[in-house]
Amino acid sequence: MRLRDTTVVFLCAFLGIAVLLVPMPVFGGPYEDIREGEVDWTCAIPPLSLVPPDVDLDELRDAISTAHVTARTTGTIYEPPQSRHPLCRGLARTQVVLGLLALAGAFWRGRRWWRSTADTRAEKRFKRLHQSVENPQSRSKMFR
Repeated sequence: MRLRDTTVVFLCAFLGIAVLLVPMPVFGGPYEDIREGEVDWTCAIPPLSLVPPDVDLDELRDAISTAHVTARTTGTIYEPPQSRHPLCRGLARTQVVLGLLALAGAFWRGRRWWRSTADTRAEKRFKRLHQSVENPQSRSKMFR
């Protein structure tokens, strides 16, 4: 099966925009002695978080222990602290590169398609021009 150039352009552009605008999901799992569910990990939109501040895991562990103590003393449900995932920095850069590559592919394929159909478009214009010269009634009313 062969895809049309316009379909490839659409897919590349859609995937490029989606990759650039959707934050990479960080799956909840253990990360350096921090168990699953102890922290709500987040990542921002990739172009906005190319150089996020580093996450201090010691401060995060202190926040986790403080949240556990607060939950035990007050008798409330444990609410995990929110923090940016330490891998967001590398994931954001990778995601931006992949998005830009997809957009570059869409541009290249679109330009290739536009150039390959240039002759057809020129022939249609030429045909319309000669039809209007041969048959003056078929010209637009503006030029009669």
